[in-house]
Amino acid sequence: MPFAGRRYWGERAKLTLKAVLAAVTAWLVAKCVFGEPQPYFAPLAALLGVYPTVVRSVRESLAYGGGFVIGAALAIPVGLLVGPNIVGIALVVVLAMMASGWRRLGEQASQVPFTALFALLLGGHEVVGYTLPRLADVAVGLVVGLAVNAAVFPPLYLRRGEYAVREMRETLADALGTLAEDVVEPAEWSSLWQERESRLVNVQEQARYAVEQGEASLRANPRAKLNGYRLRWRDVPGQWAAPRLMTTLDHATAYSRSIAATLRRLADAGEELVPDPAFRRGYAAVLRTLGGLVLELPEMPDDAALAEAEEMQRELERPHLGSRTDAPGLWDPRKELLRLSRLLLDDLRARRP
Repeated sequence: MPFAGRRYWGERAKLTLKAVLAAVTAWLVAKCVFGEPQPYFAPLAALLGVYPTVVRSVRESLAYGGGFVIGAALAIPVGLLVGPNIVGIALVVVLAMMASGWRRLGEQASQVPFTALFALLLGGHEVVGYTLPRLADVAVGLVVGLAVNAAVFPPLYLRRGEYAVREMRETLADALGTLAEDVVEPAEWSSLWQERESRLVNVQEQARYAVEQGEASLRANPRAKLNGYRLRWRDVPGQWAAPRLMTTLDHATAYSRSIAATLRRLADAGEELVPDPAFRRGYAAVLRTLGGLVLELPEMPDDAALAEAEEMQRELERPHLGSRTDAPGLWDPRKELLRLSRLLLDDLRARRP
């Protein structure tokens, strides 16, 4: 079984174990400690506390509890004044469906009409006596679920984000190498860059999602706060560097795709706009050097490599400094290409403290 598959099923096994532990514990606490004869809402609510991240577990638990309370609050007056008949059912469904439109409930919005209708049909005119013990069951389940998720294998998805960012870095460096080849022969635009760009966009989306999941797993997670726990890929103690690196790669990707768009436009333009071979070779060398800098991430760019890239960039920029170099009404692809590579170089330099 591939490593990714083993990791997935390993995480799934941990999540399953926590779900079982949370459901059983919630049932026992509600039954044995609070004396509820059939606390079936307790294990159901406990399952909401074992989402893949602690912060999402808290958010979904609060939304579930809020939806349950709103539904119960709607069912009580309808049950007392109207009862579980056709009019009562219609009234409670209308009220509950309107209340479930509250956006803060998110995915738990359906809990409002479910609870309201459930409480009305089973509680009837005794809806208060039926609902209050159920509220206690839900409270027990939510507390137990969150406690189990925080204490047993609290998930941290940092490594997944690191792997995704590493793949993003390598894909971008490869794309810059492809652009360097296209600069030398802009008239021979091939489908090679289109393939690289498609893969680059897909890898970028996957990396961004993985980093966001890693950041979410850090919030409210006891493991992230334990003394001695060492976060990988750190810029400063206690700080995960992958989000900052992902931002750098996002910017570099945008500049690279803009360079590609300029080259595409250049390939469709007249021959009089095509830069001379010396410029194309020099610019291709700049792109290869920038690709090498990207490949070094997440380490800070090497001083010598940065100095080399800066010198190459300045050498190409020197003939184009000053307003007299602008041809009136004529687009200069060299300046546009140099502007984009300058932005990319400056962004990489900004990673230095």
